[in-house]
Amino acid sequence: MDPMSYPAHFAPTPYPPAMPAPRKRPRHPEAKLGRFSVMDWVTFAFYVGLMFVLPLALTALLGDAAAEAEAAAADEDQFSSFVVNFGMYAILVTLTLFALGRELWRSFKTFLWYPWAKFCGLPAAWFATIIATAVLVALAAAASGVGLDGVNQSQNQDAATAMMQAIPWPLMVLMVGLMGPLVEEYIFRHLLVGKLSRWINPWVLVVLSALVFMSLHFIGKEWPTLMTGLPYLLMGISFGAGYVLSGKSIAYSYCMHAFSNCMALLLTYTTAGA
Repeated sequence: MDPMSYPAHFAPTPYPPAMPAPRKRPRHPEAKLGRFSVMDWVTFAFYVGLMFVLPLALTALLGDAAAEAEAAAADEDQFSSFVVNFGMYAILVTLTLFALGRELWRSFKTFLWYPWAKFCGLPAAWFATIIATAVLVALAAAASGVGLDGVNQSQNQDAATAMMQAIPWPLMVLMVGLMGPLVEEYIFRHLLVGKLSRWINPWVLVVLSALVFMSLHFIGKEWPTLMTGLPYLLMGISFGAGYVLSGKSIAYSYCMHAFSNCMALLLTYTTAGA
């Protein structure tokens, strides 16, 4: 045997084949929104005028008589109140669609990344917001010495509930479940978070936009309290977090908002029917 050769049982074994490099998950894309456009300013001006300036002007000019007249009219004819609100939202939805253009449809591509997490996140975020609201309102009531029976919902919620009892559910789903969320997500998330994040941290804007979102539901009606304002504040933070985490996708925050409103309608109509 050649002294430089190896016996059969000492023959070197070949190295195992190299393992393929693990595939990296593609990074979640983030929308590049650019600056405010002319249509952004036009839509924002219409929204502020219809939803903020007009109620405040009526309250300043007529005082408590405006709220009393509005409440009386709402009690007598909920359908007229619905028609007025539907007309305002129809104008705002039209402007919003023109302002967004292709961005709205492009933003639905967010569901291509982590689709199961995105779809499951819709009911999960809604349920988590409900639980967090219930816990925090109960703690606030206990801290203020008010029993749970003494916790009143906001005048805005009372008005919405009264309208639901008088208007057929398909019309309410169209306005409250589909039209309203699109307009509000465009204003409070797409503009106030997405486009302003060029200069300000988006998570700071999430909180600020949630505060403005909360105030919208009290303009011309009442001052928010901790217990009446918390539900709207937490919803605003939830929608804003979904917007940022989905890569500033207005489609995703819109789906979150629409799902939340549709669930509220479903529970209200189911309870009323029972």
